[in-house]
Amino acid sequence: MIAQAHSQLHTIRDLLRFAVSRFTKADLHFGHGSATAYDEAAYLILKTLYLPLDQLDPFLDARLTDSECKQVLEMIERRVTDRIPVAYLTHEAWLGDFSFYVDERVIIPRSFIAELLQTQLSPWITEPDNIVSALDLCTGSGCLAILMAHAFENAQIDAADISTQALAVAHKNVQDYGLEGKNRSD
Repeated sequence: MIAQAHSQLHTIRDLLRFAVSRFTKADLHFGHGSATAYDEAAYLILKTLYLPLDQLDPFLDARLTDSECKQVLEMIERRVTDRIPVAYLTHEAWLGDFSFYVDERVIIPRSFIAELLQTQLSPWITEPDNIVSALDLCTGSGCLAILMAHAFENAQIDAADISTQALAVAHKNVQDYGLEGKNRSD
């Protein structure tokens, strides 16, 4: 299917329509950051092509090189055939305004706690500057530990997990946010 599609699809608009059709026909589940086949297809295409994630329209009619088209089609095919979540394909998951590295060593982050941390756990925490320590138990990717570090600037954050593989992912995310001295991973 990729070879036939590759010869007929030339623009991002073409690939977007193709991806939405493939995702819909495959009856994929969207629950890791995208709610619809369109949203997931747009994200996957933009991310694969290293384009800004918030600017689809200016690129819709851009013609792709053969290698770009092949790259996107391979990602679409992996999503449909292997049913790999897009976050694992792109190695990126979002919680609010924060992007995190993810791979198969961790579950894809999604948490209502992330939303609560945007307001420093208000109304339960009335003086966030007085929080001096916090623990993210079963940290996985370390996303909640990182969000806590941003929400509670005076706190030392501990991130713990039984999985050394998950801790390696958490460590990468902690490094990416420059929080090595603020977060501890055990």
